[in-house]
Amino acid sequence: MKRRFPTFATILLLVGVVWLLSDLKLLAIPVSFPWIPAILIIVALGMISNRLNGR
Repeated sequence: MKRRFPTFATILLLVGVVWLLSDLKLLAIPVSFPWIPAILIIVALGMISNRLNGR
């Protein structure tokens, strides 16, 4: 079975990173929930890890 690239997890990771940088005042994007980016990053990394490890 051919493995597919984890597109959704990668997009989720990018959104989380941008959101976190915004919360840290390194980017000027208005967002209001400070814990959501950290949760998105953790979920995305878990999805990517599971995909790459074949689980």
